[in-house]
Amino acid sequence: MKRCLRYYDVDTQPKTLNTDKHSSYAHALSRLKKEGRLRADVEQRQVKYLNNGIESDHAPIKKLVVSSGGFKIGKRAWSTIKGLESLRMLNKGQFDFWLRHDEGKTMQS
Repeated sequence: MKRCLRYYDVDTQPKTLNTDKHSSYAHALSRLKKEGRLRADVEQRQVKYLNNGIESDHAPIKKLVVSSGGFKIGKRAWSTIKGLESLRMLNKGQFDFWLRHDEGKTMQS
C-alpha cells in the first residue's frame, strides 16, 4: 500500500479503495491513516469481485513463474517479473503513457 500511495499527495489520493476481503488490508489502511500517509476520509470497499480484472491480468506471469520452478532469490524474482511485465505492456500497447511523459526530456552526454 505504501508503494502505491507514494506517488500521490494526500490531497490527490483516491477517496475509495477497492480491496478483497483479506483482513490485512483493513489493518494496513488503519495504520497508514495513523501515520498520516493516507487521507483520513478514505473509504475501503471490500467486494470480492471488483479486482478480478486486475488479478486476471497477472495470470500469464503466474503461469511462467510456476513453470520455471519458482524463484530462489528475491532480487532475481523482482527483475525477472519486472522484465516480463514490461514485455507484456509493450505487446498490449500500454507504454504510450511512458512515452508521453518523457517527450520533453533528452539525454545529453
